[in-house]
Amino acid sequence: ERMVEMCMDMGVRFYDTARVYQNGGSEERMGRLLVPRYRDQIFLMTKSHAKTGEQAREHLDLSLKALNTDQLDLWQIHAVSTPEDVDQRIENGVLDVFLKAKEQGKTRYIGFTGHQSPLAHLYFLKRLEELGLELDTCQLPLNVLDPSFESFQKQVVPVLLEKEYGIIAMKTMSGGSMMGKRIDTTPEWIKTDMIPDMVRETGITPAQLHQYVYSLPVSSLVSGCTTLAELEHNIGVLQNFKNLSNSDMQSLEELVKPYSGLIVENYKRVLDI
Repeated sequence: ERMVEMCMDMGVRFYDTARVYQNGGSEERMGRLLVPRYRDQIFLMTKSHAKTGEQAREHLDLSLKALNTDQLDLWQIHAVSTPEDVDQRIENGVLDVFLKAKEQGKTRYIGFTGHQSPLAHLYFLKRLEELGLELDTCQLPLNVLDPSFESFQKQVVPVLLEKEYGIIAMKTMSGGSMMGKRIDTTPEWIKTDMIPDMVRETGITPAQLHQYVYSLPVSSLVSGCTTLAELEHNIGVLQNFKNLSNSDMQSLEELVKPYSGLIVENYKRVLDI
């Protein structure tokens, strides 16, 4: 509750959650602590990892109930991973449910997310183009390491800009693994003592990591925090933000380039297609 109050007091208005987060618990907390007092002031986004249309409809009903609202601002198809995954969701009716939800006014905007491979994102965009459709947003990993390995920034962002999608950045600090921490998506073969503390070893600061991403053509940045101090720091970075120059961004990329790859960006997967 104190985090919600700090966010609102300091100007945060975009809120990210998903049906799968804490098995619905994240949505329920937002529906209890945030929405009743501030619904008309915030932009509320959630996501569904549904693989079938039936499951997507169920997720939408559960999300609306948990979030204590009759309309989402943004609903996203969550965590597309491979071209096969994209095909399965389209053929099983997931996309149709999202389109209908927007048509019925249950959500103002629709989009998709994914963190494993830029090829999956590009394939989804291709399928949408073949169907004569465009969504509104895309959420994808963007950080200072990304340009050096399986890059979403280099491969996907230009296409999104051409299609005028709203771009939402995530994994700004690789889910904490830039600080040598193991995260939920870390593969089993990567042990904690294998993950280097990139921030400590290079001297790059968390503020610089956020500044780098804010200097990209993004609409918003999603960053997790576990303490009020972390939250205040993250908001402060944005309040004092100035665009980095291209040369400054390139210098940061070169500084951390030796850390690129699956050990730190361990949510990515290399697809052979």
